[in-house]
Amino acid sequence: MLLSVSLLSVMLITWLAVTALLIVLAIVRAVISLREEDQLYIDPGEERLLAEQREIVARLERLRPYLIGTVVASVVLGLATFGLWVYRQLQ
Repeated sequence: MLLSVSLLSVMLITWLAVTALLIVLAIVRAVISLREEDQLYIDPGEERLLAEQREIVARLERLRPYLIGTVVASVVLGLATFGLWVYRQLQ
């Protein structure tokens, strides 16, 4: 009995940590995307703006797999924790 309570607590803490990481990554993505322009009209003298926008898009693309991975991990851990809790309640 003590082992299953401990397992549930560990799963809950792990889920909370992964979800906190997900929130941090979402905030980082939002901050980075604040500087992204939907449409960019530049004249030949403002080519640095184009390079800056490409850098922002590249940073967002590098962040994307980590964001998707933490979403999947959070959902799976949340469902597993809830399933274990339901299983324990039914016993």
